[in-house]
Amino acid sequence: MNNDQFDTLVDDATHAVNNLIPDKYLEPLGDSARSGLLVSINDALTGILRDIIDVDEGNGTRACTIAGMISELVETHIGKIDEGGEAADDRPPHVISEVHGTSANIDSIASCDVEGATQIYLVLDDGTAFRITVEAVTL
Repeated sequence: MNNDQFDTLVDDATHAVNNLIPDKYLEPLGDSARSGLLVSINDALTGILRDIIDVDEGNGTRACTIAGMISELVETHIGKIDEGGEAADDRPPHVISEVHGTSANIDSIASCDVEGATQIYLVLDDGTAFRITVEAVTL
């Protein structure tokens, strides 16, 4: 099984497990908690399935590796801002657009492997959400 097939299997299994959880338990969760739950299920299944399925790692860097690096950069950015300043009022927002006159904080970040790519989801406290797609391209 190649990496893309394995990622698809893990994603399908993650969503299947998530669909088994009764709505009454999921409804009280906010967006951040739901994203965290999916990430936790995905991480757990990845470890379990990798132990029983032979995955051809190949030699190239994968989209999920680059997406993980981008997610870590964003999380580091959030951490540095949240740790800075004497008080919360001294800290700038995570996202600032002087051109558009907007600013917001990142409420949650999650990633999900999709066919041939990895998507990073950002949910902001101003009610907006963004999906960043990272995919390998041929040169």
